Amino acid sequence: MSHDRRAGRDGRLGFSEISEGASLPECRIRMDPERYGAYNRLVDEINPLHFDRDFARALGFEDIVVAGIYSFSFIPGMIESLLEESARIRSIEIVFRSPLYIGETIVQRALVKRKVEAEGTRWVELKVSVEDTRGRTTTEASVTVEFPPACRDGISPLTSVSP
Repeated sequence: MSHDRRAGRDGRLGFSEISEGASLPECRIRMDPERYGAYNRLVDEINPLHFDRDFARALGFEDIVVAGIYSFSFIPGMIESLLEESARIRSIEIVFRSPLYIGETIVQRALVKRKVEAEGTRWVELKVSVEDTRGRTTTEASVTVEFPPACRDGISPLTSVSP
């Protein structure tokens, strides 16, 4: 089962449109050398593994290894693009499985492991996997996303009401 991106008003999914066991639409992102170079300059990267091809190869890697924090940043971006604006990430547990190389395209997939609505809270737990162009899993994450409480009598608890 997968979700239709057109489910919400702006194409993003709300809590009621998410089903436990469903897959969210996948996202593909190229690890663009120019953009990654700009990131390295911005953060003043000091580890040559992340910018020096000869250094990386001398250590036995195929090419420049993309910094984990950089590749990690695309997971919240994926969630933001797929879920409604009111959704909030409450926790992320991440494991880096194998190196991600500059120039590769990653495929991010998210599976809805749990969906909970109880005691005024609504949240989903997503299992996110990131694969490189060869199908190797580079990153896995468990992400908990919270949604605001459901509206009652047409009034959201997050909306102020004037007398």
